[in-house]
Amino acid sequence: MEHSPPPHDEVPDWWRPYAAEFPYWHVWRGVSGLLYARRPLTSPPAVIRATDVGDLRDQIKNREGQMA
Repeated sequence: MEHSPPPHDEVPDWWRPYAAEFPYWHVWRGVSGLLYARRPLTSPPAVIRATDVGDLRDQIKNREGQMA
């Protein structure tokens, strides 16, 4: 079963420049202001948090390399 990326309208504006590079990651801003990303259907669950969008992108890129 392949997971499809979220619809374009569900991608936060701050993530749009990176959404095409990481289409299977779901991102959101937490109530504390931290940024979160998770990739559904991974085991163990792939969840990342960061203080800014650049760091979030870098951490996702590193995690993708570990999962390959």
